[in-house]
Amino acid sequence: MPAWNLESVQHDFLEDGEVIQPRNVKPADRSICSFAAAGSCPRGDKCPHIHGDLCAYCGKHCLHPFRPDERDEHLKACEKKQKNLDLLKYSQEIECSVCLDRVLSKPTVAERKFGLLSECDHPFCISCIRNWRSSSPTSGMDVNSSLRACPICRKLSYFVIPSVIWYSSKEEKQEIVDTYKEKLRSIDCKHFDFGNGNCPFGTSCFYKS
Repeated sequence: MPAWNLESVQHDFLEDGEVIQPRNVKPADRSICSFAAAGSCPRGDKCPHIHGDLCAYCGKHCLHPFRPDERDEHLKACEKKQKNLDLLKYSQEIECSVCLDRVLSKPTVAERKFGLLSECDHPFCISCIRNWRSSSPTSGMDVNSSLRACPICRKLSYFVIPSVIWYSSKEEKQEIVDTYKEKLRSIDCKHFDFGNGNCPFGTSCFYKS
């Protein structure tokens, strides 16, 4: 019979007599030992808490062997965090195709952002691509050809996505775009003005109307 099903309740005590935790508690109800999670528990096998399994992402013994949902949640969160750290490291080397500076090494924090174009994969810092798209078009050229086109490949992109990381796959780029659009949907459109105005972008507007 498992120890946690015994009718008699046994307790662990500290030297001053304080009760730590009953020994008949089910494993799933026992908390992870913070000392073991950090690397070393002074109580060893006598510890009343659970010594968790090793997480391959964060390197801590914090995976509860008897709480599968909690375990999966931690692994997903840790995997996402590690992925973002890897992308950030990768992004450190990316240069702007206009000024040729490393985007994340720009002098000011405001400049350390990429300006992702929706239809091509050429990297730009946010300031360079915004300056390009806001400049006056060359005489005889329409706005689409002169301003909305990529300075390198000339593909048309109708919007720029600011991002602090650069992507390494189409899926990662789409995730950045979707996250940005979702954020904009929570911001009221200044043109619509709560129903008192008209937005020139109509149904293509990313903001809340």
